[in-house]
Amino acid sequence: MWLVDDRKENRDRFVERHGSEFDVRTFASPDSLISAIAKDRRPDALLCDIFFYSDPTQREEVEERVAKEAKRIESLAGELHADKAADGIGLIQRVRQRFDNDPPFPIYAYTSKGPYLLHSESFDRLEELDARWLFKNKYSTQIERHRISEDIKQFQKRDQWTPRRMWSVAWRAGFVTAILGALLSVLFDRLAKLAGI
Repeated sequence: MWLVDDRKENRDRFVERHGSEFDVRTFASPDSLISAIAKDRRPDALLCDIFFYSDPTQREEVEERVAKEAKRIESLAGELHADKAADGIGLIQRVRQRFDNDPPFPIYAYTSKGPYLLHSESFDRLEELDARWLFKNKYSTQIERHRISEDIKQFQKRDQWTPRRMWSVAWRAGFVTAILGALLSVLFDRLAKLAGI
């Protein structure tokens, strides 16, 4: 897994959090990442920071200012009782339960306020519920429509009975039936011997 982020603190924290589970390689700049890819190396996953500042002083000022504003918004979330109003998370959970936690359609956390007002526990719950994030008013109509259409196709393909899937199910069913038949055969043979037949 590769991470490209211009802040050493972020790279170190990522390695600390995920280094025991993944082979993590970090990059400080987009150019260093591109150079590694050019050498024909491929990560299993790539995580890209979005904002890169060449001036370290400006970068730290931006981080500090954003952190300060984030705390202000977090305080606002408490004032607005956002956690109490996040009924959509419970709704997603109830819909998933209705389909034995495997709904045949994608479910989105479709929100404009969520990234700002939800706390980490709510983010964790949505992740555990397999909700897909789709942010209101952030994408063009075409992109939003494309994303939803592609996800629908993915779910429909997952649930299609293709010849390969039918063969797999038939093979498993035949295997299980054969084992049960063999066990029943042994059982009836022993019962017949006990009965003197």
